[in-house]
Amino acid sequence: MESYHSVAVIGAGLAGLYAARLLKEKFPDVVVLEAQNRIGGRVKQVHGMAPWPIEAGPEFVHGRNSVLVKLAETHMGVTFSEKEWPDWWYFGKEVGGQGLINDEQVDDEVDKVHDLFGDCEDEEVPPPGRDVSAAEWMARKGCTPRQVAVADACYANDFGCSLRQLGLREMIHENKKWDSGETYLLMDRSMGHIVTHLAEGADIRTNWVVASINYASAAGGGVTIQAEDGRVVRCKACLVTVALPVLQKGMIAFNPSLPAPKAAAISRIRMGNAVKVIMGFSRRFWAKDMYDVVCPGAFVPEFWMLQHTVTNPGAGTPNCVVGFLAGERADAICRMDPEDVKRRFLSQLDEVFATPGDARPASSSLVQCQIVDWSQEKFVGGAYTYPTLGAEAGDRAALAAPVAGKLFFAGEATNEDCNPCMQGAMDTAARAATQITAVLSGGAAAAAPRSRL
Repeated sequence: MESYHSVAVIGAGLAGLYAARLLKEKFPDVVVLEAQNRIGGRVKQVHGMAPWPIEAGPEFVHGRNSVLVKLAETHMGVTFSEKEWPDWWYFGKEVGGQGLINDEQVDDEVDKVHDLFGDCEDEEVPPPGRDVSAAEWMARKGCTPRQVAVADACYANDFGCSLRQLGLREMIHENKKWDSGETYLLMDRSMGHIVTHLAEGADIRTNWVVASINYASAAGGGVTIQAEDGRVVRCKACLVTVALPVLQKGMIAFNPSLPAPKAAAISRIRMGNAVKVIMGFSRRFWAKDMYDVVCPGAFVPEFWMLQHTVTNPGAGTPNCVVGFLAGERADAICRMDPEDVKRRFLSQLDEVFATPGDARPASSSLVQCQIVDWSQEKFVGGAYTYPTLGAEAGDRAALAAPVAGKLFFAGEATNEDCNPCMQGAMDTAARAATQITAVLSGGAAAAAPRSRL
């Protein structure tokens, strides 16, 4: 079974869906091929644990200045609430013993960590082949063990890695290029609504597992995409938006092989894993205005308690806590017994929120627990890419570069600004849509497609 199209997009995550939407006006026969039985990629929800969907994937929008915010506000009527981050901290005995404090109460030692990471763009960029990890960089700066613990929980975990995995070269580059803003934003509805909106009117084929992409024919010969089950799609231009691990594991065979600079970039850039430990409780044992706690040195470095618009009255419990672990911590969680993970997180919550009259508030009121491990998602394999130790300047550009005028690439890993957020993925979709439109319209200087969001 074969079908023919001007453009085929591989992957129905935000990058693939947004690119297809941008391309559809000029190329109405664009098709999206998705390996999973659902769309959205890393945007996914857990249902039934709360009276609203709990985000298994991205939950916060990082900064107001983004294409995602503009789309949601202008075309979907979404309202965003802004949150300052970090909100609260918990310092156990191993890191000063201050207990639970508001961000406004942190000391100079913590403030110096914020200054160090906030001003890292002023650091000298490591020369080729001599990148420096954030752990080594902090050691050179004379940081204390407590400052290292703060950075590991607050920054490395947020980047999606550990301080040992975090590379100074790409961290400097991202800091220089970041222009989205610093606040955290929460939508007044599930992230799934973004996916639904982008998918409207699109020709999307799920359970379409790509086995090979052949672009070996002459320049005008197009691309042949074959599925594992033998189905074939032929197109003039193919946009690949799959998660980086799909390329790293060779899950798609390219004929001819991808160019050496692109293959080298694929081998150097890394995606960290992420695990969410979601717990529902019969009662709220935290302050009503508290939404996030960063815990240096703790088992779970960060957790949050969010309230959303009720969409499923009576389902689960509104008293939910989401623990977030990334990078090496997430890898360690994968090797643990789930019951041990639950026990340790409950013990941590008991310690944070214990009162003289209520020593075990979490353990005594747990209703249910679910662990979401993104490494187990076959066609995702993790959370998002991070500023990678050993990645070279130009690697993201090489990963993003078109091949043979008919094979194109998008997705957060291809963002040259090292922006791994949802808006970062959408920005690469707009870039790829412009490239494809230029080529298929017969002119490298063709205008970008107009967005009908």
